[in-house]
Amino acid sequence: MIPTLSVLVTVFNRAAYLAACLDSVLASTWQDLEVVVVDDGSTDGSVNIAAAYAARDGRVRIYRNERNLGDYPNRNRAAGLAKGKYLKYVDADDLIYRHSLQVMVEAMELYPDAGLGLSWNVVDPATPYPIHSSPSEVHAAHFLGRSPLGVGPSAAIIRRAAFEEVGGFSGRQFLGDTELWLKLTSRWAMVSMPPALVWWRRHAGQQMALEEDCPEVLTARFLMQASWLRNGGVLAAEVRGLAESRLRQHHARRILALALRQRQPAMAWRLFRASGLGLGELLRGVGKYR
Repeated sequence: MIPTLSVLVTVFNRAAYLAACLDSVLASTWQDLEVVVVDDGSTDGSVNIAAAYAARDGRVRIYRNERNLGDYPNRNRAAGLAKGKYLKYVDADDLIYRHSLQVMVEAMELYPDAGLGLSWNVVDPATPYPIHSSPSEVHAAHFLGRSPLGVGPSAAIIRRAAFEEVGGFSGRQFLGDTELWLKLTSRWAMVSMPPALVWWRRHAGQQMALEEDCPEVLTARFLMQASWLRNGGVLAAEVRGLAESRLRQHHARRILALALRQRQPAMAWRLFRASGLGLGELLRGVGKYR
């Protein structure tokens, strides 16, 4: 029998956290699931932990890559091994709550035209959750308002057919989440779900911590989204220019804030020039937009 949901746990040296992650998944009130664990060449005992769970629970399957693929290619491999109608990533160092999967699956089932569901980070939105949004509504919010796309895979549930149709993650480091969310929401509606469906563990070795103070990551994300607006966006022509201007202003402000934190004005100036921003945009970004 094909499960409704495939929970995908990609692992690389997460022995300290993996058991707690799998315990949280298997304790879910939503039980029509499979758990696909894909180890990316761990050297710390992660495989043994996952194997122990697979031995005592038939819903858990474990695979080990012959060589290290890296974060996003490993996510694609896990999706390729999945059988469920929906894909639900749970990073090996995160936890979910007992009700989380049920909330997500039931919300997606309400809206068959949705390709993506995200646990948003707004406590009191204008309308109650779940919120169904068209592609143009999602992109207008992302580029011109309060973006619903600023969360990672642990906060997402994806219709597997949609994931496969767009080719999954591109594999571009640091850009993969937002890039895939833009692809999916360009072609399908999105469902916004309540916040706090995932407990995001914070530690020094996680990807998020490595990215936060990396100026090259900020610039790569800016250039990707600027290219998206010019070449693949769904916004109407009359607002596309405003969206690109807002994006450039936000980027200028982030570069300046990062330079002040790191006390590296030369770095900020180099990245500012490389991004093609004008001085007026820098001043407007600092003075008005957040």
